[in-house]
Amino acid sequence: MTPPPVDAGGGATESAPAAAESRPDPAPRDGLAGAAAVGPLSRLVRVAVESDDAAALVAAAERELGCPVGLVGADGEAMGHAPDDVLGRRALAVAAAAWRTRAPAPPGWCVLAVPESGPRVAALAVGGPEAAGPAWRQSLDLVAALLADQLARAALRRAQASAFVARLVGGPELGGERARRAGAEAGVALAAGYRAAVLQCGGVPRPELADRIGREAARLASGALSAGVGGRVVLLHPGDADEAAAWFGQVVERVRRFAPSAGAYAIAADRSVPPGDVGAEVARLLRLGRLGPRAEGAVPVTGARQYALDRLLLDTIPAPDAHGFVEDALGRLIAWDHDHGSDLLRVLEAALDFPRHDRAAQQCFMHRNTFRHRLKQATDVLGDDLEDPDVRLALHVALKLRRGLPAAPARVEQARRHAPRRAPAAAGRVERDHAA
Repeated sequence: MTPPPVDAGGGATESAPAAAESRPDPAPRDGLAGAAAVGPLSRLVRVAVESDDAAALVAAAERELGCPVGLVGADGEAMGHAPDDVLGRRALAVAAAAWRTRAPAPPGWCVLAVPESGPRVAALAVGGPEAAGPAWRQSLDLVAALLADQLARAALRRAQASAFVARLVGGPELGGERARRAGAEAGVALAAGYRAAVLQCGGVPRPELADRIGREAARLASGALSAGVGGRVVLLHPGDADEAAAWFGQVVERVRRFAPSAGAYAIAADRSVPPGDVGAEVARLLRLGRLGPRAEGAVPVTGARQYALDRLLLDTIPAPDAHGFVEDALGRLIAWDHDHGSDLLRVLEAALDFPRHDRAAQQCFMHRNTFRHRLKQATDVLGDDLEDPDVRLALHVALKLRRGLPAAPARVEQARRHAPRRAPAAAGRVERDHAA
């Protein structure tokens, strides 16, 4: 049977090398388990049935076929290659090219779609021998079928586990022994406690990105869980604080590597809680996520303690009073940014977060001189003296409080109406600075 051509980019096909063109149909298979009787191929079946690790099956296929093997999944994700040398990496590159481009497979290579029919989830590249006999060709067919079955089974298990985790963190319906029974039904053995984190990305991650994050996270830590909740990816680690922090950081770095534009970072809980309390902990983290990253935006993981002031302000101050405080402190600057398309609020906050202007300028991606000029504009608009510690504190608190508040109706218009008139000289100076 001729290996199915691979759609390498939405329509083009890739053919097997000439040595593997003529492929007689293998004997009918009564399910994958029945292939265990085919001599040494039983090793392949055993690996496929006993494990959801595609890399382990790829390694077993390389030993059986005697050729380099590479497997690439969605978005060019490397799922496994063997041997672990230049030939194996070459196989991975061929599979990646088959997934991304319309170019035909290089001479001497065979590329197959996985699965052979239906939506493609992976591309398999195998370096074909010079003389491929019927047994080798049948083995190649079996490898592709086993991989398709394994990937489908693993995807189903991940979906079941993710749905359970979403229920666990989505509300109080699961707790105590009920959570453990529901976990067992979904194939999840719950630990005594979990440390939670919420992975923040720009916008809502695409389903395929969220699924890949879950796969990457599961590879990095045994017993860890993940699920999409509220447009974010929730991470749960069963280990101690150091292990959990290291895992959260690894997950963020992986996401930054394969989705650099997502601006990924994580907000992590400061304690481990029983499974029944995970929902409340995640709800707190999701709320903190509305506040955005802390000033050190390059740090992959931020502890919830770093939002302590924000939490105190948002939890204790009624929303109308909070809006009034923000308008009194920042209303003129909010209106100025709105009218002039500027971002002086961000400059002011960076200046208050970092007393050293060179570091504050870095946070705003500005030259120091540009930053000082914009900061002077901001203080002139406000008419406040940042040398006064009480003024600095009030402005800083207002900036932090503003992040967590819902948009106030007609906020800019209210700020413009209630702002006191400025002295003509000061107002003129700000206008000239902005024009400059």
